[in-house]
Amino acid sequence: MANFSELILTLPHTSIAAIAWGPKHGQPILAVHGWLDNAASFIPLIPYLQGYRVVAIDLPGHGLSAHIPAGHYLHLVDYIVDIIRILDHLNWDRATLLGHSLGAGISSVVAGTVPERIVSLALLDGIGTITATPATSADMMRTAVEHYTNKHAKKLPYYANMEDAIIARSLASSMQRKSIELLISRGLKNTEHGLTWRTDPRLLFSPLVLPTEEQLESFLQRISAATCFIRPETGWPYDEEMLNNRLNIVKNIKLHSIPGRHHVHMDSPELVGPILYGFFANQ
Repeated sequence: MANFSELILTLPHTSIAAIAWGPKHGQPILAVHGWLDNAASFIPLIPYLQGYRVVAIDLPGHGLSAHIPAGHYLHLVDYIVDIIRILDHLNWDRATLLGHSLGAGISSVVAGTVPERIVSLALLDGIGTITATPATSADMMRTAVEHYTNKHAKKLPYYANMEDAIIARSLASSMQRKSIELLISRGLKNTEHGLTWRTDPRLLFSPLVLPTEEQLESFLQRISAATCFIRPETGWPYDEEMLNNRLNIVKNIKLHSIPGRHHVHMDSPELVGPILYGFFANQ
């Protein structure tokens, strides 16, 4: 097992679980995972980021982090405040952000919100958040309200054994078995009904509100940090025109295309790790 330590970061409104490695006074890197993943997704990269102080968090409602209180709602923009609060808690005035998928989207918006605090930005198969159009906003709100009022709420499944959970996770996202096992080691819990996910079920609800593409672009335009974008050749099926437009907006960005799938940083860390190390070393 890779050498890392467990942390609990106590914020004013919640507690955030994290894993950390590297010297405490090393160059700080905050790692932010993808939707329904957790901090363990960055463990395969540990050998390639030696000498850096890396803190990989479980986003609220994921992994070992607390869920938001009952009666509250999950908003994508809340993650932006959470990340800035975590930087404050760690006493990191300036830091690097490393994000995958949803975590990459969150990190890019943070980098546009407080550009003076972000030294560099490494994005793994994601940039910017999901967006909505004015025409779809009412329908999206209606669906979310139905979820929150339990009219069509999704519930977490239960599994009789670990193998069933592994199979279910493999159907949700294509990745190697070793990567699935790493994620579910932090993402599953035992209950009287069997194994189930630690995930906050509200993460499966439709969002109440999302920014428009134009609003998102305003954040990407404000990114001043050197940016590295790593895209696996068979990664997430983004709309190519939208993705290319977002990439073209970021001023100081370098693109890398590598073989692999959406979780390439877990399946093939030997491809991703050296790119990240070289990028961070140049900042």
